[in-house]
Amino acid sequence: MLGFMVKKIISRSLLPLGQVLVLWLAGALLWWRRPSKRLGPWLMFLAGLWLLVLSMPPTGWWLLQQLELSNWHYAAPTTLSAKGVSDIVVLSGGSGRGDLSAADRLSPGSLKRLLEGVRLFKLMPGAKLVLSGGGFNGGMSEGEAMAAMARDLGVPGQSLVLEKASWDTEDQARELKRYLNGRPFALVTSACHMPRSLALFRGYGLDPVAAPCDFRTKGWRWSLFSFMPSASGLRNCEDALHEYMGLAWLRLKQDLGGTPKEATP
Repeated sequence: MLGFMVKKIISRSLLPLGQVLVLWLAGALLWWRRPSKRLGPWLMFLAGLWLLVLSMPPTGWWLLQQLELSNWHYAAPTTLSAKGVSDIVVLSGGSGRGDLSAADRLSPGSLKRLLEGVRLFKLMPGAKLVLSGGGFNGGMSEGEAMAAMARDLGVPGQSLVLEKASWDTEDQARELKRYLNGRPFALVTSACHMPRSLALFRGYGLDPVAAPCDFRTKGWRWSLFSFMPSASGLRNCEDALHEYMGLAWLRLKQDLGGTPKEATP
């Protein structure tokens, strides 16, 4: 638990707003300590300029597209069936707490992943829908939250398999290994999250077939507003950097022997 929280705190400080805040605070401190020097004001100016760059929609779009291009097409049920897939694994992407409906409880990412999983399930007779996601704040796990919505969408309870002990993607691969037992399966997650997910699941000796969804750069249309800073542009940049840092951390752990290396290209 402590290691997980430390990892989250460090990663937050390296994301866009964390970078800007560190630069600005460093500049303010230098300006306060040495008001006659120009380094402090320049660092504060650089923080504002960096925030502007990260908030520009093209920045986040470009960073996200490099992740999404490696799995650019939606999965076809006929192709999955031909590969012997009978399990559709949906990775959670966050959920809320409180007195919420099944739909409102799921984050936008989780909801889109679940809808894609249900779409594939309904086109693949006899398949199992495997919903993966735990929770460390108590209450309903993310897997249970997705299961509640899946039942509302008409998925029978006997076709659902829940995994609710994991805290992150590597936990999900580790926990699901016993159930999947080397069988090929469809891996449903956001397109930008797919490269890291595939690497982790393959590293644990599993055989995932990419079934991406929640594309953020498909159908992009350029306009005048594409070059105006926005909160959504900053969010796209943050999500992309989160994945790049996750991939870098995974590579480092693999080099140090802390995580199994990918079994297939």
